[in-house]
Amino acid sequence: MVPTEIKLMADKRSIDLYLKLLESGSEKKRDIRLVVVGKQGAGKTSLIRRLFGEDDIKDVTSTNGIKIHKIKCKAMSDDGKWNTLDENYEETETNARLLKEYVGKLQDKRTIKEPVEAHIAFKDNTPVTSVDESKKLETASKQPDIIKPPSEHPVNPQQPNQSSEQAAKDFETMLSAKSKVDVNDKEEYATFMLWDFAGDEEFYHTHQTFLSQDAIYLVVTKLNEAYDPKAQALFRLWIDSIHCYSRLEEQNIISDDKTTTSGDLDPPVVIVGTWKDAVKLEADTVEEACRKSLLVYTKNLADDERGHVRIEYFISNEEDDCSVFQQIRLDIINLARGMRTWNKDYPLKFIQLEQRLQEKKKELPIITYQEIKHISTDTPNPLSEEELILFLEFHHDLRSLVYFKDLPENIILDTQWLSDAFKCIVTAKKFQATTKIQTKWDEFYHTGQLNYEVVEYIFKKETTILYEHKEYILKVMEKFDIIIRPNQLEGADENPCFYVPCMVKAEPEIDIYKMFNVTKDIRKRSTWLCFKFIFLPPHLHNHLIASLSRKYNIAERVVTGQKERQIALFKSTAVFELEETTKLRKLLVMTCPNVIQIQVWEFGEDIKNGWYKYIADFVTEELNTIMHTRFKMSNVKFEKTWECGLTEPKCVTGSNKFLEEPITEYQCDTCQIKHMFIDEWSDQQNKALTVSVIWSIYHVQHTSCLHQLSDDKNK
Repeated sequence: MVPTEIKLMADKRSIDLYLKLLESGSEKKRDIRLVVVGKQGAGKTSLIRRLFGEDDIKDVTSTNGIKIHKIKCKAMSDDGKWNTLDENYEETETNARLLKEYVGKLQDKRTIKEPVEAHIAFKDNTPVTSVDESKKLETASKQPDIIKPPSEHPVNPQQPNQSSEQAAKDFETMLSAKSKVDVNDKEEYATFMLWDFAGDEEFYHTHQTFLSQDAIYLVVTKLNEAYDPKAQALFRLWIDSIHCYSRLEEQNIISDDKTTTSGDLDPPVVIVGTWKDAVKLEADTVEEACRKSLLVYTKNLADDERGHVRIEYFISNEEDDCSVFQQIRLDIINLARGMRTWNKDYPLKFIQLEQRLQEKKKELPIITYQEIKHISTDTPNPLSEEELILFLEFHHDLRSLVYFKDLPENIILDTQWLSDAFKCIVTAKKFQATTKIQTKWDEFYHTGQLNYEVVEYIFKKETTILYEHKEYILKVMEKFDIIIRPNQLEGADENPCFYVPCMVKAEPEIDIYKMFNVTKDIRKRSTWLCFKFIFLPPHLHNHLIASLSRKYNIAERVVTGQKERQIALFKSTAVFELEETTKLRKLLVMTCPNVIQIQVWEFGEDIKNGWYKYIADFVTEELNTIMHTRFKMSNVKFEKTWECGLTEPKCVTGSNKFLEEPITEYQCDTCQIKHMFIDEWSDQQNKALTVSVIWSIYHVQHTSCLHQLSDDKNK
């Protein structure tokens, strides 16, 4: 009965609170999240147009950032029609959901003499009404006087008469509003939120912000590029990323009373192979040739990853007729019916607040917390502050709005607006129309270092409201690690530069050890500490770099023959100052396939046992927080291993495991000689030495006692 997002909240009281909200009134929820991903040029936007019933796709342009569509379709019957909804229509649909609940309550209280069937319909995108006007007026004549706002006359949800009167007033308001409904149609409906993700590589980091476990994914790939290594890598990236959100412990749960042993995993994936008409016919039929191409993409998938794949299609957006896309629509709705989020009870109080926020979103995409708090109390069944916080946190996890407890001043109602703000940074080049800060623009493109003046220029050029809220937007971007605000010393510039991880493309021009004059000395380079993943999520490295940047300063070096200082932040490499004043200790962080590896350089004393335990603990805790708390990727795990510090970064495999019984020396495969094992990453040896010392003291004392007893006996 409780959504996964509620179960995973840090405050476990949220579950009880949600159940109490259901007791106060609920409605069945059939909202489905549909996410379309794939390489640029694969035909995602054309596919969406065809799914919407549009045959003409000649003027299709690539998606820039993320485009969100709202779709309405019949939930129970299989007519396979999708209707896109505008904001007014969304309001109509929300009113309909409220009416279903209110009509029953009003009938029970006999505020309406004649029964009204509260079933809502939308036909051909044109709302209609069959409510008789005289009945509407009769109902209006029975309404109580206008109730003052809750701030003056609070409504107690436990008072049924007052609640019914307010419900009757709201009912009349909805009937008299411009959103008209057909109360005689008994069809049930579902709403799709379709997220069209751009295929440009620069956007992949921002896309991770909007991935979800409770979604259906359309992974689109070009069949005629099956032998292109880059196309294969991007296909694998999306399947791996989706697999991060699976919950293996719940793999057999489909709905309330259905289980499966088929090995299916959620989230479900629909693979759509496009450009069927461009596949070289090296088989007897086009179908066989397409199947062969798809097998090239999927041959290296792990067995459990294959459990996500439900259906595979081979299509041509240009040549296939409507029946092909009709079948895809029908299969998607059938998949939706099998998901555990389908037809779940949803609090009526939440729907009431959703209705008010939809109206507000037409005016502004962002509002203050105090304003939303006032709106939440100005309803027939007002929300307590605790219930409001639960609403905000729940919808934040669904990404239907954005709310952070530690950024309480504002709430973003329109996630499309937020996505567009992200897009402004990633596609900043289109805003460059001035030469006044030319060097700062060049710096951004080359190193990913974003000067505050550039940010101001971008936001001012986009929209007034974006510029007015730029400080808050920048803080939200920091929360999602779209940008990094580096650690600042006291007295530093109030408007510092930022780092944009997804824009960092440069690799070190010279060897990273030469860059900082690091000697090849086992006493000055720590062993490598490796975090080994079965699959490393694409941008986990960027999130870790962001976390470290908030704690330590990124190291810099003076480029020979130049006055400028170069920051040590590159695509897969970063160096941090662990001792800001003396600069005698630095941290190297690198990413290799499925491994994050770190090393400490000492320029002063020799490395000692247990010195870097605090660093190992910090990185471990941050990785777990990013994976399991921030992005709910419970399926992602790592193990910690180590390797000789003289091993070249690209050759590190992390082949040595930490043992419960500490070792003092080892034979190094890299150096082919014996090394002392310092174990600077933990205090395991210290613990072992402490136990050894205690045991020695005990042994001496015990022996002494035995001798004393023997002497006493002899005496």
